[in-house]
Amino acid sequence: MANLGYGYTRQELVNMAWNYAVILEKRTKTNPLTLRWFDGFISRWPELRVLKPRGLEHLRAKSARAETVHNYFSNLSEVIAKYDLADKPHLIFNVDEKGISQNHSPPHVVAGKDVHPPAVTSGKSATTTIIGCGSAAGVAVPPFFVFQGARMRSDLLDGTSPGASGEVSETGWSNALIFRKYLQQHFIKHIPRDDHHVLLLMDGHSTHVSVGLIEWAKENKIVFFILPAHTSHILQPLDVGCYGPLQRIYNNECHKQMRLTSTVITRYNVGELASRAYTRAMSPENLQTAFKRTGIFPLDVAAIDPLTLTPAEVFKPVDISAEDSQPITNNGDAPQSETRVPQKETETHLEEMEAPPKEAGAPHKEIETSNFFNNRLVSLVKVKTEKEATKKPRKCLSKIVSGQCITNDDIENFVREHIVNKTTTKAPKKITKKIPKKSKNDNSQIAGPSGMNLHVANSSNQPDDSEPMEISEDEKCCRCGKFTPDEVRKSSVIIFTKWAQCDVCGHWVHLKYCDKLIAVRRGVEFKCIHCK
Repeated sequence: MANLGYGYTRQELVNMAWNYAVILEKRTKTNPLTLRWFDGFISRWPELRVLKPRGLEHLRAKSARAETVHNYFSNLSEVIAKYDLADKPHLIFNVDEKGISQNHSPPHVVAGKDVHPPAVTSGKSATTTIIGCGSAAGVAVPPFFVFQGARMRSDLLDGTSPGASGEVSETGWSNALIFRKYLQQHFIKHIPRDDHHVLLLMDGHSTHVSVGLIEWAKENKIVFFILPAHTSHILQPLDVGCYGPLQRIYNNECHKQMRLTSTVITRYNVGELASRAYTRAMSPENLQTAFKRTGIFPLDVAAIDPLTLTPAEVFKPVDISAEDSQPITNNGDAPQSETRVPQKETETHLEEMEAPPKEAGAPHKEIETSNFFNNRLVSLVKVKTEKEATKKPRKCLSKIVSGQCITNDDIENFVREHIVNKTTTKAPKKITKKIPKKSKNDNSQIAGPSGMNLHVANSSNQPDDSEPMEISEDEKCCRCGKFTPDEVRKSSVIIFTKWAQCDVCGHWVHLKYCDKLIAVRRGVEFKCIHCK
């Protein structure tokens, strides 16, 4: 279960062993096991240990399937053979982004046993992106920095590696324009320029794929190959062998900078510190080892550790009914179905250790004990796959380019067609106007300046030619014969129109526009122009 990414904690394992002991009639429900039993269990099985697992994203666990990896290597071998790159490691490159923060993570330090010392950091969390690249021969392209800001300054690159360059963005992350500038102005200057094609491996982020960039690559004999989606943790050389050391070295450099100087980490010295880490992490040994561990050079699918593909096994559907109906063999184990369910090493050891001798005449108990651990695996697979069957496949760009050479004519046409369909079928967003809620207790009418019952009309709410409204004659001004004065209708700003009712005829009149009065005071008689 731990190999699948859903291991048990110490207390969970103790509870599971207690439940199993109850089934075996070795314990009662009122006499549970404790962590003291766990200490003895671990001492009897030295191959087991308690450790903290590394985090693995859900999409990465689901996407790193064995068939995906095999299809990727099949397509990659065809591309390498097509362009005759099997013996040319200096022409195989990998490019990837790495984000670093000015608020670094403190490294391990030496301190006394009785203290837990703090580590002073800069406290700022602005992000700077490093676009790094290296070849299978161990040659690293100088770093390209993306700083957070609005205008690129030359002093941001002070102290950086020779040949380093940079750009700025609003967030400090790379985008499509910056990545294109990196390839056309930076990457192409540092790669071999001869008659051979150059293979560039990269992930399928949306900023890496565009029709214009593909056309530029074909003109410059650069072959773009996209890694399978969400598999960069096992298939991308820079992620596997270089960016981990880069992060640790960068944290050490920042810690040393904070101790030796009076400055904090800012965007004006982060480039210098990151360049030191980049030079050491992108060493020839690290690059060559990274390409070898990912099976790219030399090309070898067996270089991928099968344990890294195990978490994807729980997302394969399993026939639950067939699993439950399997007959029990002589040794009490249920035979495997066609869809293999991964076994848990820890549970197997526990079952072998605790299983009692089989007794004839107790078939129900035999079935219950033999399926105790297997049912846990089957229920895990059921939970993970029940929603996958109802999900509709997404029509996204990564489905087209994942694990493909996008500079091939067929894939380029698919990309072009997808972009055209996406722009033409995208429905415009509906703009809804929010209407403020009226208070339940607010039943009073709006009073004018004189306290009289005056109508207040908002020009923004007046009817226009596109939305005609029926207005009775009693609601119009008795002088101009209109609901809205011409001065208000032609205005480009919001104007509130005030009305007054004639005390003689009862008609309404626009104040200020159709009458000289601006306001009517309380108790003062008002007459329209026809009754004066």
